[in-house]
Amino acid sequence: MLEPAPGGTAVIDGSYRRADTAVLSQWGRGTAGLVVLVAVALAVLEVQWVDGPSTTFLLGTAVTVGVVGTVLLGTVVRARHAAGNQPFTLATWVTVTRGAAVAVLAGFVLASAPPVSDGGPIGWLPVGLFAVAAGLDAIDGPIARATDAETELGARLDVEMDGLVVLVGTLVAVGENALPAAFLAVAVARHAFVAGTWLRARRGRPVRELPPNGFRRPLGALAMVAVAVALVPIVDPSVSRLVGTAVAVPFLLNFTWDWLAVTGRVSPD
Repeated sequence: MLEPAPGGTAVIDGSYRRADTAVLSQWGRGTAGLVVLVAVALAVLEVQWVDGPSTTFLLGTAVTVGVVGTVLLGTVVRARHAAGNQPFTLATWVTVTRGAAVAVLAGFVLASAPPVSDGGPIGWLPVGLFAVAAGLDAIDGPIARATDAETELGARLDVEMDGLVVLVGTLVAVGENALPAAFLAVAVARHAFVAGTWLRARRGRPVRELPPNGFRRPLGALAMVAVAVALVPIVDPSVSRLVGTAVAVPFLLNFTWDWLAVTGRVSPD
């Protein structure tokens, strides 16, 4: 019978403590960067916005900073569990910047932007923030590949930001009646999918591998386009709602097919 090495428990405990410290340190740096970026954006808004950001606007932003920080912590933990130590790269900071843009955009969930005729450039701010949050998605990946710094953390965080970008943008657009309320199903589809598969696995029910699907990425891109169109202040809401409906129907049908495939109800072949 093998005896445990002297001090073995201490070594194990020490390694856990180092891992926990590394996670908290990485999360702390990322969250601090997020807070600084949001604070700079709000300082600029304070100068440019005649009436300044309202209390409800700041509340929406603060809550979303907390949400993004929580998502960042969970992503760091899962990435470390899956692939060990994961560095914060330049590409990861670009993704954090997407989170900062989403947090400021979330202020408009509770406080409407002034009309372009009254507020000037501020009326364009929601679509501008959405464009930054969505557009940087096309940059972080190439940066990671160009710097040979592709990481599990970066890949996972990028996916999480995609979901938050669409969710917050949709909430703003639906609040302005620029998208139908049914489009919220598109915004929460990924979150519902993840929660559903987790719950099935938790209950011991089969969860199959998600099969390849050539429609998934184009439809995801179209969902972002539909939200962007809805946030443009000069687009008639009747037009943006029509665009949103035209995107939501095939998106949700494809999502339903993916769900049936992973739950074994249909064959992916």
